[in-house]
Amino acid sequence: MIKGVIFDLDGTLLNSKALRIKAWKHAFQAFGVDLTEEEIAPLIGLPGPDLAGKFSSKAFEIESEEERFFKMHLGEMALFGDVHNTFRVLSSINVRTSIVTSSRRAFLDILNLPYGPVVTIDDVVFGKPDPEPYIKALSLLGVEPRESVVVGDAETDLIPARDIGSVSVFIGHGNRKFSNYADYYIDEVSEVIPIVKRLNGLQAVRDSGA
Repeated sequence: MIKGVIFDLDGTLLNSKALRIKAWKHAFQAFGVDLTEEEIAPLIGLPGPDLAGKFSSKAFEIESEEERFFKMHLGEMALFGDVHNTFRVLSSINVRTSIVTSSRRAFLDILNLPYGPVVTIDDVVFGKPDPEPYIKALSLLGVEPRESVVVGDAETDLIPARDIGSVSVFIGHGNRKFSNYADYYIDEVSEVIPIVKRLNGLQAVRDSGA
């Protein structure tokens, strides 16, 4: 029985991946490191210090610059259009929801999302792909790993889901990828609803209605 769904934020609920890549590229260039978008893209989802540390000893400074640039351009992004209704429908069938992100708590405070609980990189010792953030989210939800679904757009979301025994769902938003860690593939956030209903023995409704 699925009782909880945990979502990644960047690139999953928030149409922000292009801006994240742009922000990291800017931040690295500011410290003399010239990287292509293709080099940065596969690393989106890692905790900031880990990503920056792969290319520079000035990880803290680069992460800070990335966050500054990203916050300055928040107007360039938004939640995907079906996010609000997806959370509403899941709540109507008594499925709890949480967000696990590698972003900082200060950034989430700016977004002021009407969802919770949210686990950020500031709330844990080890970030993705370590399972700690997901274990913490499950504890906050009062849900066992086998009773949960994890939705994300990167291996850093799916690897810990598989490690703890959650159902893993890869979301592509039209950019289909293969993952050895995905149990299901979807293109839109709302497509997680029929998966949960099917796993719970309820009628799957493709229009995401309650």
